[in-house]
Amino acid sequence: MADCTIKAASLPATMLGVRPLLPAKINGGEAMFMIDSGAFFSLITPASASKFKLWRAALPPGFTVSGATGEASAGSGVVDVFTLDNVPIRRLQFLITGGEIGEGAAGVIGQNILGRFDVDYDLAHGLVKLLTPLGCGRANLAYWAGDKPYSVIDLEHDFDHAVTVQTKARVYLNGVRLVAILDTGASNTQISEKAAARAGVTRNDSGVVAAGRSSGIGERTIPAWVGRFASFKIGDEEAKNQKIGFGGLDLDDADMLLGADFFLSHHVLVSNSQQKIYFTYNGGPFFAFNGKPREVWGEAGRPTPKETDREPTDAAEFALRGAASESRGDHPAAITDLGRALQMAPANVDYLYQRGRAYLGAGEPSLAIADFDRAISLKPDDVPVMVARAALKLERHDTVGALADMNAADKASAKQDDVRLELGRLYNGADEARAAITQFDLWLSAHPEAPQTPAALTGRCWSRALIGQELDKALNDCNRALRLLPHDSSALDSRGLVHLRRSEFDASISDYDAALAIKPKSAWSLYGRGLAKRGKGDTSGGAADIAAAMAINPELPDRVKRWGVGP
Repeated sequence: MADCTIKAASLPATMLGVRPLLPAKINGGEAMFMIDSGAFFSLITPASASKFKLWRAALPPGFTVSGATGEASAGSGVVDVFTLDNVPIRRLQFLITGGEIGEGAAGVIGQNILGRFDVDYDLAHGLVKLLTPLGCGRANLAYWAGDKPYSVIDLEHDFDHAVTVQTKARVYLNGVRLVAILDTGASNTQISEKAAARAGVTRNDSGVVAAGRSSGIGERTIPAWVGRFASFKIGDEEAKNQKIGFGGLDLDDADMLLGADFFLSHHVLVSNSQQKIYFTYNGGPFFAFNGKPREVWGEAGRPTPKETDREPTDAAEFALRGAASESRGDHPAAITDLGRALQMAPANVDYLYQRGRAYLGAGEPSLAIADFDRAISLKPDDVPVMVARAALKLERHDTVGALADMNAADKASAKQDDVRLELGRLYNGADEARAAITQFDLWLSAHPEAPQTPAALTGRCWSRALIGQELDKALNDCNRALRLLPHDSSALDSRGLVHLRRSEFDASISDYDAALAIKPKSAWSLYGRGLAKRGKGDTSGGAADIAAAMAINPELPDRVKRWGVGP
């Protein structure tokens, strides 16, 4: 339409892992926020609310926030000035809830912001735009498609709210009509178990495989599976023979989440003004479980560019496209684009960090550590790079170098930072149990009701058991972790060590049996069970387990001897 004009705020969306992160400022302090189209309201973690000293606002007693996997208590905080794309938003309210979001994100941007705009999601090119159409009426808003095919479908209406609470659309799975929530905050597309059954796929079917557990709001996690569906249809697109995840999602008036994997394979514009969704297919796998781009697209590594595609022109654009390729598992394309970015901006620490991660994904640890070294030489207090380098050094058996990086990251981090959980894991991996306990203490005190709580409790339980101190507290930690995650082999193994330390040999053997039923080749569980059997007087049974453990990990006896765990 000739009178149609669009005001746009363009936000660079860096894909770190499977999370689209936007730069923002909280009262002038820099922070990263995940853009989460599935969140009804913007959230900030308790740790970040404390770090940025948010003014707290009251909520009704008993107020909780629910998500696809559970619910959690919530508070409210107000940011005096929240800045996006150099545009200040004053007195913006956030819900304070949840735990670690990942990749250092302070919170999520939800529909109380997104629902007031038309939102253009071009995650494959690292860009999100907040659009305000003027005089556009029912005009075609798929501006990027040119004369190429595009789909347009209706938004499922939510008449009870003045602002969009969830972006919903109608889809068809094996011909069965479902309602999907378009959710950039979900790493992978997921279907509720009930909806999968309606489409003819259940957890007990041949070819269905377990896919771990999913988490979201609150401490609860849910089991997940991957099944194959004959057909998935949305708008004018139909994908055949698709592997899609499903599980016990608790969705309100919906059947599935179209996650970040779908947004990476599509350019999507959600027009709240028209109540429409426009989208085009970028190429490659629709969903995460259907192979990596290079496997689907061939050696080119990327689909043939559309005539309307524009090649990046500056370092930031190359880096954003590279990060998007890395999130799809296309490491060679990511390395190429990030290399181009570094040619233009050789001292950019973020680009070096991102290329280092891509090198790791491509199986090139020496090149990764070279990028991390260069990044730290430019910015010695960069915590994410130090932690990444520490993990890599630990894998390469450079414990002294890893500990130096861990200690530096510890000193450079605030007490409430999310990185404390990863530091706890790393200190445990370096057999520095006392330092690990300190990190888990800090993380657990700052992250109530987080989905990572079972892992933190298990880590602290293991650390206490390893040094043989505070065994009652260790047992409480493991028991709580197993209440939250009943069949976790790590928690069972850790509790087995606690019981072994307490000379409770029957209970120890029972836990190790359960852990080995899940992971039969765990050297730690075999060794611990062998010691427990010997403690009971079963000399031959204990010797057999210890021999089996040493066949898997010959260095294990020497490693545990320093803690007084051994024959």
